[in-house]
Amino acid sequence: MKPRPNLFRVCTIVGLFLAVTLSCRADTIQLSSGQEVSATITKYKNHNFEARTDDGKTATYPANNVRRIQFDTRSSPAKLTTRTNGVQEGTVSQFENGAFKMTQSGGNERTFSAIFVEQAEFVPNRGQSSEVITHGQQVDIKSHLAPGNVTIIDYYADWCGPCKLVSPTLEQLAQTDAEIALRKIDIVDWGSAVAKQYNVTTLPRVEVYGRKGQLIGTVRGADPNQVKQYVALAKGR
Repeated sequence: MKPRPNLFRVCTIVGLFLAVTLSCRADTIQLSSGQEVSATITKYKNHNFEARTDDGKTATYPANNVRRIQFDTRSSPAKLTTRTNGVQEGTVSQFENGAFKMTQSGGNERTFSAIFVEQAEFVPNRGQSSEVITHGQQVDIKSHLAPGNVTIIDYYADWCGPCKLVSPTLEQLAQTDAEIALRKIDIVDWGSAVAKQYNVTTLPRVEVYGRKGQLIGTVRGADPNQVKQYVALAKGR
């Protein structure tokens, strides 16, 4: 299925800007030295921030060496485990003067001093990076999506040659990017329960879901580049 003209233009633009990396989201870390680093903060623990750079590598920044962190406006809801107020959830907009600024449900803004924060998670756990969720049986796709992350659903069959062409790209995306979860559906044959359930009439078929579980796009046929473009769009929403 070819994207509609307007979506194709968007995908083309995204592809040009993201030729090297699919990362559409990044936080700005200002160190005490004045240096600024662009990376995705994933967690805070033992007075250290853990961040993932665009190349997939992990870096650690001691909190006492961080002057300020401006979190991307598209950041997922965070979970702070505090010593005095238990677990607090909401969107963290910044870390400054040794404290987290969080907006909770209803627009309520609160500040939590890092001294009283035992740990914090800024990127929801996606679960397994790659998993086969059915071999022909019916399955509820929504229950296997990874909230806060991008989920790729790969419909395939062992006898499908084109499926084997696109599979390595999907596996690599999931292995190198902790914000991508790959869920594989083995239809077994055209008459299987799951093939009928989701009206699978062509293989390979790849669906990309956004952080909130919304379907971003469907790719029919072996087109890894189109999958990457949909993943890029999903990361930006």
